[in-house]
Amino acid sequence: MSRGDLLRSLFRAGADRAARRLEGSGPVARVRRALSQLRDQRATLDERTLTRLVAHVPGAASASVNARSGRLLVDLTFRDGEHRAFGLTPLAARFAPRGAKEIVLRVTPRELLAERALRQTVSAIAGAVAHSLWAVAMPDARPEDLIGAIVDRDGSECVRVDLRSVPAVREALRQRSGALVVELLELRELRVEDGALALQLRLAGLLG
Repeated sequence: MSRGDLLRSLFRAGADRAARRLEGSGPVARVRRALSQLRDQRATLDERTLTRLVAHVPGAASASVNARSGRLLVDLTFRDGEHRAFGLTPLAARFAPRGAKEIVLRVTPRELLAERALRQTVSAIAGAVAHSLWAVAMPDARPEDLIGAIVDRDGSECVRVDLRSVPAVREALRQRSGALVVELLELRELRVEDGALALQLRLAGLLG
Protein backbone atom coordinates (compact mmCIF):
# COMPACT_ATOMS: atom_id res chain seq x y z
CA MET A 1 0.00 0.00 0.00
CA SER A 2 1.38 3.42 -0.97
CA ARG A 3 1.73 6.28 1.50
CA GLY A 4 -1.17 8.07 -0.19
CA ASP A 5 -3.43 5.00 0.00
CA LEU A 6 -2.53 4.49 3.66
CA LEU A 7 -3.27 8.10 4.54
CA ARG A 8 -6.62 8.00 2.74
CA SER A 9 -7.46 4.80 4.60
CA LEU A 10 -6.58 6.47 7.90
CA PHE A 11 -8.78 9.44 7.08
CA ARG A 12 -11.71 7.15 6.29
CA ALA A 13 -11.21 5.19 9.51
CA GLY A 14 -10.78 8.36 11.55
CA ALA A 15 -13.88 9.95 10.04
CA ASP A 16 -15.95 6.83 10.74
CA ARG A 17 -14.75 6.73 14.33
CA ALA A 18 -15.37 10.43 14.81
CA ALA A 19 -18.88 10.02 13.40
CA ARG A 20 -19.66 7.22 15.87
CA ARG A 21 -18.42 9.35 18.78
CA LEU A 22 -20.38 12.41 17.71
CA GLU A 23 -23.65 10.66 16.94
CA GLY A 24 -24.32 10.22 20.64
CA SER A 25 -23.26 13.69 21.72
CA GLY A 26 -24.30 16.14 19.03
CA PRO A 27 -26.18 16.69 15.78
CA VAL A 28 -25.22 14.98 12.55
CA ALA A 29 -24.41 18.44 11.19
CA ARG A 30 -21.23 18.43 13.27
CA VAL A 31 -20.02 15.33 11.46
CA ARG A 32 -20.90 16.76 8.07
CA ARG A 33 -19.09 19.99 8.89
CA ALA A 34 -15.94 18.14 9.96
CA LEU A 35 -15.89 16.09 6.76
CA SER A 36 -16.52 19.20 4.67
CA GLN A 37 -13.58 20.97 6.30
CA LEU A 38 -11.32 18.05 5.51
CA ARG A 39 -12.36 18.06 1.84
CA ASP A 40 -11.78 21.83 1.67
CA GLN A 41 -8.36 21.49 3.34
CA ARG A 42 -9.65 23.90 5.96
CA ALA A 43 -10.67 23.63 9.59
CA THR A 44 -11.85 26.09 12.22
CA LEU A 45 -11.71 26.27 16.00
CA ASP A 46 -14.52 28.42 17.32
CA GLU A 47 -14.36 30.55 20.45
CA ARG A 48 -16.32 28.03 22.50
CA THR A 49 -13.90 25.21 21.67
CA LEU A 50 -10.85 27.33 22.46
CA THR A 51 -12.40 28.59 25.71
CA ARG A 52 -13.25 25.05 26.79
CA LEU A 53 -9.65 23.89 26.39
CA VAL A 54 -8.06 26.99 27.96
CA ALA A 55 -10.36 26.44 30.96
CA HIS A 56 -8.43 23.19 31.57
CA VAL A 57 -5.17 25.08 32.20
CA PRO A 58 -3.96 23.99 35.65
CA GLY A 59 -5.41 26.19 38.39
CA ALA A 60 -7.85 28.03 36.12
CA ALA A 61 -11.16 29.13 37.68
CA SER A 62 -12.63 30.78 34.59
CA ALA A 63 -11.55 31.54 31.04
CA SER A 64 -12.76 33.17 27.87
CA VAL A 65 -11.24 33.33 24.40
CA ASN A 66 -12.60 35.76 21.82
CA ALA A 67 -11.48 35.91 18.19
CA ARG A 68 -11.65 39.32 16.59
CA SER A 69 -9.59 41.85 14.63
CA GLY A 70 -6.93 39.25 13.79
CA ARG A 71 -6.22 38.34 17.43
CA LEU A 72 -7.27 35.87 20.08
CA LEU A 73 -8.20 37.85 23.18
CA VAL A 74 -7.74 35.73 26.29
CA ASP A 75 -9.12 36.48 29.74
CA LEU A 76 -8.05 34.02 32.42
CA THR A 77 -8.68 33.97 36.17
CA PHE A 78 -7.05 31.44 38.49
CA ARG A 79 -8.42 29.92 41.68
CA ASP A 80 -5.89 31.87 43.73
CA GLY A 81 -7.33 35.12 42.38
CA GLU A 82 -4.61 35.83 39.80
CA HIS A 83 -5.99 37.40 36.63
CA ARG A 84 -4.41 37.81 33.21
CA ALA A 85 -5.69 39.32 29.95
CA PHE A 86 -3.65 39.28 26.75
CA GLY A 87 -3.78 39.00 22.99
CA LEU A 88 -2.28 36.33 20.71
CA THR A 89 -1.75 37.02 17.01
CA PRO A 90 -0.76 34.11 14.72
CA LEU A 91 2.30 35.09 12.67
CA ALA A 92 3.63 31.92 11.07
CA ALA A 93 3.25 28.20 10.58
CA ARG A 94 6.64 26.61 10.00
CA PHE A 95 6.39 23.12 8.57
CA ALA A 96 9.17 21.19 6.84
CA PRO A 97 9.50 17.57 5.62
CA ARG A 98 10.85 15.49 8.52
CA GLY A 99 11.43 18.81 10.27
CA ALA A 100 9.69 21.67 12.04
CA LYS A 101 6.00 21.54 12.89
CA GLU A 102 5.77 24.92 14.61
CA ILE A 103 3.45 27.86 15.07
CA VAL A 104 4.53 31.38 16.07
CA LEU A 105 2.29 33.82 17.95
CA ARG A 106 2.82 37.46 18.86
CA VAL A 107 1.99 38.29 22.50
CA THR A 108 0.50 41.58 23.64
CA PRO A 109 1.48 42.97 26.04
CA ARG A 110 4.91 41.47 25.50
CA GLU A 111 5.75 41.97 29.18
CA LEU A 112 3.79 38.76 29.82
CA LEU A 113 6.05 36.64 27.59
CA ALA A 114 7.81 34.91 30.45
CA GLU A 115 4.75 34.36 32.63
CA ARG A 116 3.63 30.84 33.39
CA ALA A 117 -0.05 31.65 32.89
CA LEU A 118 0.55 32.89 29.37
CA ARG A 119 2.70 29.93 28.41
CA GLN A 120 0.15 27.46 29.75
CA THR A 121 -2.55 29.20 27.74
CA VAL A 122 -0.45 29.14 24.56
CA SER A 123 0.20 25.47 25.23
CA ALA A 124 -3.55 24.81 25.39
CA ILE A 125 -4.22 26.68 22.15
CA ALA A 126 -1.36 24.84 20.44
CA GLY A 127 -2.94 21.59 21.62
CA ALA A 128 -6.26 22.61 20.07
CA VAL A 129 -4.50 23.40 16.77
CA ALA A 130 -2.62 20.09 16.81
CA HIS A 131 -5.78 18.13 17.49
CA SER A 132 -7.71 19.91 14.76
CA LEU A 133 -4.86 19.23 12.35
CA TRP A 134 -4.11 15.61 13.27
CA ALA A 135 -7.30 14.41 14.98
CA VAL A 136 -7.37 11.28 12.81
CA ALA A 137 -4.16 10.16 14.56
CA MET A 138 -5.48 10.83 18.09
CA PRO A 139 -9.29 10.54 18.06
CA ASP A 140 -9.47 9.66 21.77
CA ALA A 141 -7.39 12.58 23.05
CA ARG A 142 -8.75 14.21 26.21
CA PRO A 143 -8.31 17.92 27.08
CA GLU A 144 -5.53 17.09 29.53
CA ASP A 145 -3.70 15.24 26.73
CA LEU A 146 -3.59 18.43 24.68
CA ILE A 147 -2.02 20.72 27.28
CA GLY A 148 1.69 20.63 28.02
CA ALA A 149 3.48 21.55 24.79
CA ILE A 150 6.85 23.28 25.12
CA VAL A 151 6.50 27.04 24.60
CA ASP A 152 9.71 28.90 23.69
CA ARG A 153 10.41 32.58 23.32
CA ASP A 154 10.91 33.73 19.73
CA GLY A 155 12.36 37.23 19.69
CA SER A 156 11.21 40.12 21.86
CA GLU A 157 7.43 39.75 21.46
CA CYS A 158 6.65 36.26 20.18
CA VAL A 159 6.44 32.67 21.35
CA ARG A 160 7.03 29.50 19.33
CA VAL A 161 5.49 26.07 19.89
CA ASP A 162 6.57 22.79 18.32
CA LEU A 163 3.25 20.96 17.90
CA ARG A 164 5.08 17.63 18.18
CA SER A 165 5.61 18.43 21.87
CA VAL A 166 1.85 18.29 22.58
CA PRO A 167 1.45 15.17 24.80
CA ALA A 168 -1.21 13.56 22.58
CA VAL A 169 0.95 14.15 19.50
CA ARG A 170 3.98 12.62 21.21
CA GLU A 171 1.89 9.54 21.89
CA ALA A 172 0.60 9.42 18.30
CA LEU A 173 4.17 9.61 16.98
CA ARG A 174 4.93 6.29 18.68
CA GLN A 175 2.79 4.58 16.05
CA ARG A 176 3.79 4.34 12.39
CA SER A 177 0.33 5.43 11.24
CA GLY A 178 0.33 8.42 13.58
CA ALA A 179 3.82 9.49 12.52
CA LEU A 180 2.73 9.27 8.89
CA VAL A 181 -0.29 11.53 9.48
CA VAL A 182 1.84 14.09 11.33
CA GLU A 183 4.39 14.09 8.53
CA LEU A 184 1.97 14.36 5.62
CA LEU A 185 -0.76 16.65 6.92
CA GLU A 186 0.67 20.17 7.16
CA LEU A 187 -0.56 23.53 8.38
CA ARG A 188 -0.12 26.12 5.65
CA GLU A 189 -1.59 29.08 7.49
CA LEU A 190 -3.09 29.97 10.86
CA ARG A 191 -5.22 33.10 11.12
CA VAL A 192 -7.93 34.62 13.26
CA GLU A 193 -11.32 35.26 11.71
CA ASP A 194 -14.24 36.83 13.53
CA GLY A 195 -15.35 34.17 15.99
CA ALA A 196 -12.80 31.50 15.14
CA LEU A 197 -9.21 30.43 14.62
CA ALA A 198 -8.90 29.18 11.01
CA LEU A 199 -6.46 26.54 9.78
CA GLN A 200 -5.49 26.13 6.13
CA LEU A 201 -4.29 22.58 5.56
CA ARG A 202 -2.21 20.78 2.95
CA LEU A 203 -1.51 17.13 2.23
CA ALA A 204 2.24 17.28 1.66
CA GLY A 205 3.46 15.34 -1.34
CA LEU A 206 -0.08 14.55 -2.47
CA LEU A 207 -1.74 17.84 -3.26
CA GLY A 208 1.28 20.13 -3.61
